[in-house]
Amino acid sequence: MRSERIHQWLLGVPVALALVLTGCLGPLAKRLADRETYPIIAHKQQQVLGESEAFTIEPEDTELTETVLTEAGFSSDEFTTSGLVISLRDALALAFDNNREYQERKEDLYLAALDLTEERYDFSPIFSNLISASATREPGTRMRLIEEVIQTEDPLTGDIVETIETRTQSRSVAERFGQLDSSIGVSKLFATGARVTVNFTNRLLRFYSGDRRQSESSLLGASVVQPLLEGGGMTVTLENMRQAERDVIYAARAFARFQRRFVVEQISNYFRLLQAHDEINNEFQSYTRLRILRERAEAFEREERWATFQVDQALQDEIRARDRWTNAKTEFQLRLDQFKVDLGLPTELNIQPSPEELDDLREQGVVELFYNLAQAEEIALADRLDYKTAVDLVEDSDRRIKIAENSLLPVLDARFDYELPSSADNQPFDFDYGSRRYTGSLDLELPLDRKLQRNDYRRAQIGAQSRERNAEETRDEIVRQVRGAYRNLDQSRISYQIQQEAERLARRRVDSVKMLLEAIGREDVNIRDQLEAERALLSTQNDLTNQLVNYTIARLAFYNAIEQLDVDVEDAWYDIPDN
Repeated sequence: MRSERIHQWLLGVPVALALVLTGCLGPLAKRLADRETYPIIAHKQQQVLGESEAFTIEPEDTELTETVLTEAGFSSDEFTTSGLVISLRDALALAFDNNREYQERKEDLYLAALDLTEERYDFSPIFSNLISASATREPGTRMRLIEEVIQTEDPLTGDIVETIETRTQSRSVAERFGQLDSSIGVSKLFATGARVTVNFTNRLLRFYSGDRRQSESSLLGASVVQPLLEGGGMTVTLENMRQAERDVIYAARAFARFQRRFVVEQISNYFRLLQAHDEINNEFQSYTRLRILRERAEAFEREERWATFQVDQALQDEIRARDRWTNAKTEFQLRLDQFKVDLGLPTELNIQPSPEELDDLREQGVVELFYNLAQAEEIALADRLDYKTAVDLVEDSDRRIKIAENSLLPVLDARFDYELPSSADNQPFDFDYGSRRYTGSLDLELPLDRKLQRNDYRRAQIGAQSRERNAEETRDEIVRQVRGAYRNLDQSRISYQIQQEAERLARRRVDSVKMLLEAIGREDVNIRDQLEAERALLSTQNDLTNQLVNYTIARLAFYNAIEQLDVDVEDAWYDIPDN
């Protein structure tokens, strides 16, 4: 009775559990995967960066995104330069929340951590359960004894004598029986390469025809397999998990590098958009000044102080200025649409960058650089995450050579098996220890066919050499990037300072010529002087903004090149040493 209850429980629990989980396995699997994966990411980020950040791959509409989508509205004017003003910090926050490439990079990091959970799982107890039920109907023959009374006459007496004759009769019947097999087991892989397996199997046979009966038996088994040569030892056994652990570190480094490059790109896009907006203002102011100059030239023509061709020159420059103004608005809208795509927002959304951000740059001006070139190179080689990964990949290649060398060895496995059957039919949990069975064996496979392993070993050696060259190339490339970024920053700083002086002189030139034109009796001043002064002023104004933006981007790129640009995703901001 007790064995029946145990057997029913053994069979019923998996079935009940399967029924309960039907329809909710997907959400449950997702929660369990996230619960195991996110702590891995946090731990690896702590190793790589010294701190971890709030991390999720679930897309969500943040309060900022919802506010922008609600308040910005949609523009039907393709040339509008007004709309909901977005600060630089808000732009970075929107990009972190909605940019599609940023989401894909987060998913790459998540998938690397997810792969690690599989490798760790190989070293945990792995349970298995199988229930197999079958019903069988097969033809059979049933024999029966038939007794027949035979009457005969006694020849001597004439009496009737009855005798009983027995004979065997066979007939075809259908045998029907059901079979239920259930098994539960657990397997564990150890760091030495040994795998221990324990299984419990139960078989229940029930006959539904003829002599109805039930037969039940069980078997408890265990085995241990330890590779002694090929596939044995901690170096080989732990390699996949070790590599998966390191792959998550590499992915965390790559994601951190991407975040910094991403911030530089978004800031660059933002200020390039502001530069285009500033050009609209410059072109409009130039167009306004040239229109006033043309009107003045017409007045001078009526007073016969200037010739008609001078009026035509003024009108021609006015027309060109208006065309440039229109083109500037078109260029701004094209940049604005791309800016919204980069943020992951609808292109119809009516948003604008904040001109105050450009004013803040002008007020900040040139900032003193903390490092000379030699210091910058030294810091970059010490801190660049991609260089650390390149060096670590060389170590990975060296380990792969050892693993490939191990695969050239003979296969020699030590094996131990243990079986304990039940004592008799219908007593599945009453084991007969006197019938237990032990088996110890050694399995040897000589390395007669190792061509594939030989080729893998050679590939591992070549791969190691390639990784060493890649590490050297990465080092040289980092030095080149730092030197280029340093020189570009220095050149941008000088160009910006020069352009500041050029813009000041252009303004003074315009003011001087204007004063001469307005002075009574200075008819010797040619309109061409005023037009050239206006063109020079417009050019220097646009160039000054361009050089300011160039300097800002070059400064960010330099600190990113030496791994000194800190990104705060939660606050959607960044920090560099000279801030």
